[in-house]
Parts: sequence; structure tokens; C-alpha cells
Amino acid sequence: MLEYKCQREGTHFVVVNPRGTTKECSNCGVSTEKPLWMREHSCPSCGFEADRDLNAAYNILARGLAKVGVVHSDSMPAETALPTDTVVSAKRVIETGSPVLSEAVRPSRAG
Repeated sequence: MLEYKCQREGTHFVVVNPRGTTKECSNCGVSTEKPLWMREHSCPSCGFEADRDLNAAYNILARGLAKVGVVHSDSMPAETALPTDTVVSAKRVIETGSPVLSEAVRPSRAG
């Protein structure tokens, strides 16, 4: 059903193995054993804290994006500074490592 709805809406559907996603830190990748009753994820390696299910959701999203070939830059995103006296469409602002950047950006022709 979910695959059908994704096709209908024009989005991707990717099957990923959810095994270990609640134990693996979505920030640094370190796996930590924890009992099922523990509902918070707290990484002893990097200190990242989140709800256990949210951490698993981040891991599942990362696995799905990796499967379709979307990777993110390890560097910090570039900061975009715009002059305050110019109106610029937000559609033209693209960050470093943006997954939507699939082709060279052509300058717009203001006329």
C-alpha cells in the first residue's frame, strides 16, 4: 500500500532493513546495546540524545537515502548572505551538499 501511494504522489519508495536502527547512533554510527524498555537514545561516544524511535527514524532515512544514491557533504553547509535591499526568490538559494542539486545551476536572466 505504501509503495502504491508513493508512486501515486511521485516520490521514492525504498525498502531498508530496520535491524539495529534503535541501537545505532544516528549521529556517529556507534552501536550501543540497550533493553527494549529504555525509550531514550543516549550515545556514550558522541553524547547525542534523542527519543529512541526518532533516532531509529533518522537511521532508516539515512539508509534509504544511501540506497538511492543521495549523499551529504561532511563539511558544514555554506552560509548564504543576501543583500537586504534585493528581493531574491528562495527557489534560487541552494546549499552546499544539497540533495536537490543534480545539475549545474544556470543563472537566471532578469529582464
